[in-house]
Amino acid sequence: MQITAIHDYKEKLDIILRFFSEDDLIVEKYQKLGARNVRVNNINETDDGFIVETQREVPANVPAMLKSLLGSYNTIKQKETWHWQENEQLLCHMKVEIIGVPATISGQMMFSEPAESGIQTQNNVSVTVKSSVPLIGSTLVSFICDDIKNQMQAEYDFLREKLPQLNAE
Repeated sequence: MQITAIHDYKEKLDIILRFFSEDDLIVEKYQKLGARNVRVNNINETDDGFIVETQREVPANVPAMLKSLLGSYNTIKQKETWHWQENEQLLCHMKVEIIGVPATISGQMMFSEPAESGIQTQNNVSVTVKSSVPLIGSTLVSFICDDIKNQMQAEYDFLREKLPQLNAE
């Protein structure tokens, strides 16, 4: 199952990027989104961008049929590989692992600077969730997708609130 979203920002990409590339801002973002025990395990520059690896525990509001697979909190490991494109766009490939949950989550974010009035940066997000578990796999994927949609919207709302403050610093 695939989830897509377009997030428009009034701030320039270099300001937005701080919440994806600076330890303290990454931790703040995830904590404000309800995560606990947030850790940035790795941030390394590459030839054309950077890599970020994080780990956090997130609350799980799970339906009864999934309680045996998902606890009240789940540990998330996330790896993001960021690459500058020749057209000045920034592409991020994501791999997300929910420890102990038989599902695969991958996706990408493409940051660009459109010519539209009032929009400085646009983020096109696409996430794919799969599970090969018989019988409950589709329920699991549906639950994870709903949760990802809510988290994406919460992150977007958080960034739209915090970015003007960060831009003013």
